[in-house]
Amino acid sequence: MAIPFQCVRVCRPDPHDQSSWLLLAASGPRIYSSHSSGGTSVWSSQKSSESAEPVQADESQEPPGKKVKLSKQAEEPPNVSKLLVTSNSQHLVAVTAEDKCLRVFRLDLTGRLEPLSQRSMPKRPCAVTMIENDATILCADKFGDVYALPLLPSPTDADDIAVAAQEKETSASFVPTATPLTVHSGRNRKALEDQLKQKLQPKTKEPLKFKHDLLLGHVSMLTEILYAEVEGEKTGAKPRTYIFTADRDEHIRISRGPPQSHIIEGFCQGHREFVSKLCLSRSGDLISGGGDDDLIVWDWLSCRVLERISIKQPVLDFLKAHPQHAGSPQESEGDLRVAVSGIWAAPSTFSRDSVLVTCEGVPALFHFIIDGRKKVSSLQQTLPLTGNPLDLTLLESGPITEFIVVSIDQTRAPGSATMLRQKDDVPSRMQAFSLGSSGGWNLTSMLDVTLERLNSQAQADALLGREAEVVNPETPGKQSPVQDILYGIENLRKRAGAED
Repeated sequence: MAIPFQCVRVCRPDPHDQSSWLLLAASGPRIYSSHSSGGTSVWSSQKSSESAEPVQADESQEPPGKKVKLSKQAEEPPNVSKLLVTSNSQHLVAVTAEDKCLRVFRLDLTGRLEPLSQRSMPKRPCAVTMIENDATILCADKFGDVYALPLLPSPTDADDIAVAAQEKETSASFVPTATPLTVHSGRNRKALEDQLKQKLQPKTKEPLKFKHDLLLGHVSMLTEILYAEVEGEKTGAKPRTYIFTADRDEHIRISRGPPQSHIIEGFCQGHREFVSKLCLSRSGDLISGGGDDDLIVWDWLSCRVLERISIKQPVLDFLKAHPQHAGSPQESEGDLRVAVSGIWAAPSTFSRDSVLVTCEGVPALFHFIIDGRKKVSSLQQTLPLTGNPLDLTLLESGPITEFIVVSIDQTRAPGSATMLRQKDDVPSRMQAFSLGSSGGWNLTSMLDVTLERLNSQAQADALLGREAEVVNPETPGKQSPVQDILYGIENLRKRAGAED
């Protein structure tokens, strides 16, 4: 089955026509863009395949042996793990997982992606955000470090990046095509041993060849990063800036923004499991979620818990009401574990904050009304989905955001992160909802033309074999590299007896 859209974003690249919009979606190594007025564009990280010529044996030096066909498999293209659109909708930042690259594109008015730069980070990026009026990218990696990089490298940096990319391509690790089973003479065995020793030599760690600043670091794997500005207390004072970072060890750290990121303002302590998602509500409160049974609402300036809101109970109620789903509890409800995969601030017709929440492997969207200061937050609505949600984006139409587009996993059975769907039960890769006058979200067909155009293009690529698959029919037992992108949240949970 073809890979679903693991990331979706909406933007308006034409500042003079706010009625038009662009839908961006990543499927495996490809990024699709569909314009509201028609037209679809595709960019791919696909690399040209290579083939190695078989080495002819020197028959004067060794006896003839069994001829072995030697070939070098084409390198798998890196999969897109994150998409980020700048606030002016002029640039797109994409993270590709396997090569640890930050890629920057220019968005033209028709939706075509023009590659501007690609920068390889030392460790795989896990979260990105923009600061300083879209001039700087904040990049958090799985090693625990946060870097600041200019959105657009200077001409000097661009030359260095190009040279570094070429050196990386030419200095790829050498893999001998021969093995001890195919080498017979003593001289050739010695040559093979020397080649293997050379391969095992550790590479020297080289500094990054582009402008960057290391802002802060955790001793644990980072999972999320946010940036906030707060108006100064005095009239005319500069706004204060803050960086929020969350990690696998239940920490939420609040640091000052650059250039004082080394100063820690405080920690929001209250989680007992990993923290996977952070969200700032429209009123400025911090909402966090992860492997715990609750979401937590924070007064983050004082690092104080305002309220805990159960997310496990709504998930349990939904699964009980839909026993046909693979993840529905059959025996012990206490064994049910939730992993929050997304929290988004949403518009509301109420005077209070509104957030949308998804959990990994749960085919539903949970709509909460938040008022942590009065401790009256509540579940407003549970929206059933046709499959497990992977990502969500908000589409502004007028003064408020009126639409949401949800990316759906059309490959796995609803409620399961591993079980594949039946071939005759394949829904569309996206669903759209509109905000009603009563404050609830309703399924809508108003965006179907654009969604179907994007879905059809991806499906056509899959039929032509240009798109990677979740399960390779030649190796059905081998997990696709994109699996960790689609379902990697629960893997953050620490197992009993396992090393931290």
